[in-house]
Amino acid sequence: MDRVDSGNKAISATQLQAIENQLFSLVRQQAKRNHPIDLPRPDFWSQVSLLLASIDNELADVGRNEGWSVKAQNLSRRQGNVRRAVADLTQHRLTSFVRHAATNNLALAPLGDALTDSTSSLTPLDWQRHDASERAFYEGLGDLIEKYKHQVSWNVLQEGILAAENQAPIVEPGTTQLDEFVKDEGGITGDGPPKIIVKEPEIQPYVDPDDIDEEDRIAKMNAYPTSGIIKPDVNLVNTSINSNKDENHVDENNDSKDMIRIKMLQDLPAPIIDSNGNELDLMTGDVEFCDSVLATGLIAAGLAESL
Repeated sequence: MDRVDSGNKAISATQLQAIENQLFSLVRQQAKRNHPIDLPRPDFWSQVSLLLASIDNELADVGRNEGWSVKAQNLSRRQGNVRRAVADLTQHRLTSFVRHAATNNLALAPLGDALTDSTSSLTPLDWQRHDASERAFYEGLGDLIEKYKHQVSWNVLQEGILAAENQAPIVEPGTTQLDEFVKDEGGITGDGPPKIIVKEPEIQPYVDPDDIDEEDRIAKMNAYPTSGIIKPDVNLVNTSINSNKDENHVDENNDSKDMIRIKMLQDLPAPIIDSNGNELDLMTGDVEFCDSVLATGLIAAGLAESL
C-alpha cells in the first residue's frame, strides 16, 4: 500500500514509516525521563491512528489475497509492536504528567519535603508541543490534588492547627468568582482568583419503578397510609369545626326553648319515651324537663303540673 487517504490529503508510505520511527523513538526517550517530553508534532496521536489504520487495511488485503502468508505474519507482528509501543508511551507519558502536576503543586508548600524556593518550581509545560487531551488530563490532575489535600487537611499537616482557618472555602457548584469578570491578567489582585473547593453534588441513584416489587410497593403504601392523600387545609377544617359548634349551640338553645319544666302529681303506670328516644319512668313528686308536646299531654291528663 503506497498511500493512505486522510481526509482531504493522502499520506504516503514514507510518511507513515516516519511516524512509526518517531513512535519508537519517543518510547525510548520518555522511559528515561520524569518530565513529559515534547511531541514531534501537535497531531502526533492522530497520525499514529492513521498508521495503525493503514496496517489494518493492508493486513486485511493480504489476508484476502494470500491468506496467512509470511507477509501477513510480518504485518501482524508489526501491528502488535506498534500497539505495544502506543501502550508503553501512553503509560510513561501519563505517569510523567502525574509526577509533574504533583511536584509542581506541592512545590508551593511552605514545609515538608516539597521545595520552598520560588525558583525550584518546575518549568511550565509548552502546550503547543503536547496533545490537547494530555492538557485536559493534566488540568484535571490539579483539581484532584487540591481535593486530596483538602480531604487529608494538608494545611494542618504542614502548618499546624492554626492553618485550618486559612483553608480554601467550600462553595456550591456553579459559583462564579469575581476575577472571571476582569479582563486583566491576574484578575483583581494580580495573583489570580483565590483557591476554592467546589462541593461535589450528591447523586441520588435512579430507581426504575418497573424494578420495584409489587408486594414491596403495597407494603410501603400500608406503612404510610397518608401517601398520595392531599393534605387538608387547616383553615377550612377549623372553619368547619367552628361552624359545627355554632350549629350545635343554636340547636341547644332551640331545644331549651321547646322544653317545659314539670312536676309529677301521679305515678305513671308505665315508662314513656320522649322525643329523643329516652325512656322516662316518672313518679309522684319528680321534677323533669320535657319537650313541650310531652309536657302538655301530661298536664292535660292531670298527671303533672307546669313549674
